[in-house]
Amino acid sequence: MRRRDFALLIPAAALAQPSKDPILKAMQDEMTRSRPLSVVGGQPIYYMECALDDAQAFRASASLGALFSASPTSFRVPRVGLRVGEKKFDNTNYIFSELFMGTRFDPDQFPLDNNPAAMRQVFWLAIDRAYKTAIEAIGRKKAALRNITQAEELPDFSDAPPVKAIEPIPAWSVDEAQWKTRITKLSKVFASYPDIYTSSVDFESSRDIYYFANSEGTELRYTELITYVRARANGQAADGMRLRNHAFFFIADKSPISTEAAMEAEMRRTADELTAILKAPVGESYSGPVLFEAEASAQLFSDLIGSQAATNRKPVAEPGRPINLPTGDLEGRLNSRILPSSFTVVDDPTQSTYKGRTLMGHYPIDLEGVKSQPVVLIEKGSFKNYLSTRIPTRDSKATNGHARLPGSFGGYVAYSSNLFVKSEETIPAADMKKKLIEMVQQRSKPYGLLVRKLDFPSTASFEELRGALAGASSRPAPLPLLVYRVYPDGREELVRGLRFRSLNVRALKDITVAGNDEAHFDYLANGAPFAIVGGGNYVFGCTTVAPSILFEDLELERPQVELPKLPVVPPPPLTA
Repeated sequence: MRRRDFALLIPAAALAQPSKDPILKAMQDEMTRSRPLSVVGGQPIYYMECALDDAQAFRASASLGALFSASPTSFRVPRVGLRVGEKKFDNTNYIFSELFMGTRFDPDQFPLDNNPAAMRQVFWLAIDRAYKTAIEAIGRKKAALRNITQAEELPDFSDAPPVKAIEPIPAWSVDEAQWKTRITKLSKVFASYPDIYTSSVDFESSRDIYYFANSEGTELRYTELITYVRARANGQAADGMRLRNHAFFFIADKSPISTEAAMEAEMRRTADELTAILKAPVGESYSGPVLFEAEASAQLFSDLIGSQAATNRKPVAEPGRPINLPTGDLEGRLNSRILPSSFTVVDDPTQSTYKGRTLMGHYPIDLEGVKSQPVVLIEKGSFKNYLSTRIPTRDSKATNGHARLPGSFGGYVAYSSNLFVKSEETIPAADMKKKLIEMVQQRSKPYGLLVRKLDFPSTASFEELRGALAGASSRPAPLPLLVYRVYPDGREELVRGLRFRSLNVRALKDITVAGNDEAHFDYLANGAPFAIVGGGNYVFGCTTVAPSILFEDLELERPQVELPKLPVVPPPPLTA
């Protein structure tokens, strides 16, 4: 989510006076009062943190001109982290770091008003449970390590300078009646398309105030504001194949598409595209040149680079019970060539705007209280750095301020923010299709393929996604939504039902040329594969800026799957 610039950002050492914010005060009071726990359990507490998401939101959903739901919500979700031992060795980074065997009394939620007694009660119980969990975990972790040999001993936590950053809480309001009317009207667009079986237009506007305090002196209070509209549509081709399309609108101060007319036009384009896909012929397996227009290219880089640019620490496992955690395509590839030498990829959360447009991935400080910083991921085609948190790994010994998601085993997960893909060698975007045709003719191919849009973030069902992941020998790429055959005479023909075969990070070095254009692609990520919509409880904003790209050779296949039958009874009339 987009984070506002801080009104105050100075070292914590210069601000010794206690916080006046009642939530931060409750955090500090209970962390201070919990220090004697070390005497009880015999394990020194060297680090504690308390965090809280104070969220207010309004959500509404409509379909075919009817309002299905509309509800304001308010909730507060606390999180407590505690480390015993020392930074060299503590209770985290162990398969059972968060396993609590006792009775849990602390609630998952938090009082909505700032009642001091109620707030402190929640933090007291949460810290108590966290400490009992920690002293049990560190004991079990020590026992596990007596019977296994670690390939490399790494510290469990890294240093980070304390920061105090207190932002004034901005006012937030939503014209609920206006947005209910607007999305209801927008959803009626799909009623003119009888081939579309299901459709929806969803609206959400939220304000999330993030509170964070730790025993090192860091205190944070900042606000994330986000407003978006998402449209989804699904249909079934004559042979039973299920197909879909979607559109996403990030509504910001400088958003180029926030008017109702602009959104309605995009809805119609989405519906027209899906209707055309439903009637298109099924594609055949293909191997040859493939052109990704800028939007599809940005989606591809978001998945292959943005979601995999963090290196993961493999936790200590129990002897004889190895764990099989998935690894990204960039794991262990530091200083390897990933892209052609003309390419540079930078992840920069410090940028709030780019060429007049607001960036969804902007944030000044991450979830661990570390100042964000730009990271050169790929320089002259070579992979140079990982996105990292305060958990040291073999290739990232320190944090670079990219903790964006609460994680497992007592830590956080790093993820991209604003990903900028640049090439020093480009050709005019208008010539990219000509270049594709030239390559097709040189290789005596009947046609080439052009990809205009991918299913990222994915709007597939969980069953479909599970099937795609289970049937793949390696991590698959997002499914293409708009794929066209491009014939030597320049004619385009839309096809459906294709998916990539072995399109991963290793294929990126086979890019032959990039266009001088670029797409600004906004999306919500959540840590789930392909950032699948509804796949996670914690979402955050990301932006990718990338040019169109041309591959010399990629493979696409027509999967052999069972197709569901069409509805027995035809649909009712959607319009009078």
